[in-house]
Amino acid sequence: MLKTKNKGKLAFIFLLVLLLIGCTDAKGSSAEKEKLDQSKPLPIGTVVKLKKMKKSVMIYGYNQIQVSTGKQYDYIAVPYPEGNISADYNVFFNRNVIEKVMYGGYDSAEGKKLRKKIESEWQDN
Repeated sequence: MLKTKNKGKLAFIFLLVLLLIGCTDAKGSSAEKEKLDQSKPLPIGTVVKLKKMKKSVMIYGYNQIQVSTGKQYDYIAVPYPEGNISADYNVFFNRNVIEKVMYGGYDSAEGKKLRKKIESEWQDN
């Protein structure tokens, strides 16, 4: 028969294992939730894999104009995990070259409102 002290330790370990299993499960769900619907802008901070590019990138802006070409793109991003190195490393791209969402970015009421506006602009074009 287990002593009361050991029962407490056992219960603590059991709860810890359940907590860790829950955290592990939640970790991978962010990218799975973020299905690729090209008509809807992805949240800032989303990490994506682009077609014909080995490196993943993290989105940090929408509807950006590349100064050197004067062309407007759907997104601007930086290499992931390095982040902003210099303007020379900014990646401008359109939604049709996204191959896979690796991680869904931060979502807030303010972000949803902005993305809704951008979505309607994209539908108008």
